[in-house]
Amino acid sequence: MNASPTEDDDTASEAGSVNSCEEFISFESIRDPSTNLEHCICLSWPGIYDESYASSTDGDSIKSHINVSKELRRIKLTTLLEEDDIAPIFDGSRWAGTRLWNAAVRGIQYITGHLESKPAFLEHVSPDPNQRVTMLELGCGLGVPGMIYHLLGGNVVLTDQANILGQLEKNVGNNFPESLSSESTFCRDAHSIRAMPLSWSKEGISELLDQLNLSEIGFDIVLNCDCVFEPLYGKSWMPLNETINELLRINPQCVVITSVERRRGDNIDSFLEMMRGMEFVGHVEQVWKDDERKPVEIYVTRGISR
Repeated sequence: MNASPTEDDDTASEAGSVNSCEEFISFESIRDPSTNLEHCICLSWPGIYDESYASSTDGDSIKSHINVSKELRRIKLTTLLEEDDIAPIFDGSRWAGTRLWNAAVRGIQYITGHLESKPAFLEHVSPDPNQRVTMLELGCGLGVPGMIYHLLGGNVVLTDQANILGQLEKNVGNNFPESLSSESTFCRDAHSIRAMPLSWSKEGISELLDQLNLSEIGFDIVLNCDCVFEPLYGKSWMPLNETINELLRINPQCVVITSVERRRGDNIDSFLEMMRGMEFVGHVEQVWKDDERKPVEIYVTRGISR
């Protein structure tokens, strides 16, 4: 079953999941009618259509489908925690990993050019225009931004803590069975998405890159959404910065996108201050901020040019 912790006003009222972003992604929460407990969510992305109906028709019958409206490609994600995961749910990260947060939606909106601020860097992130752009999502939770970017053509690695990876692996397998790679290494040419465990640290990211055979080139895009909220996650933003720093050391052309929802006591300012002082960080810029009651801020971090 899926349950959410009892929260006081400082967390519950300020840490709400998707609200104003629901319409954009056609968000739907699916609940058990007998218990009213959510067991999965469905969402879609504007302009990404389900092409399965076309592949099931031949030339003689295609005319009968001309007037059929295109169906948006739906992503269906279970939000149920396994029984063994329910007991420690109040550690914060496990429950948060079953929610889709505003910052995640805004983050992928920014990358795909749906916000007022346009990401001019995207045409320059891949060294070879014939190769797919690679994305690493840190602390991905449900992994929605990375899944959307995969549907748009990117090669994606979704990462989170090992103890909450089961749900993520299940959702990736159910939604993208054709894109799962049996290879341990990462091939830029093959369209793939995978879920992998990662504990934030210089050593942790180095081990992950070694497993993927990316230790010399790293990733084109690194995304982290709503990974900084000290009352819930403690000072995990410190090893997050160490991870980002190492990724920029390996690939200074990498674009790191940080999308955060501001909340009371979040300590995001300390996270940003530390990031700006990291050895291989060249520039941190706020590129977007909304005006809603729960404002989301988006930052782009670049490395030091060689």
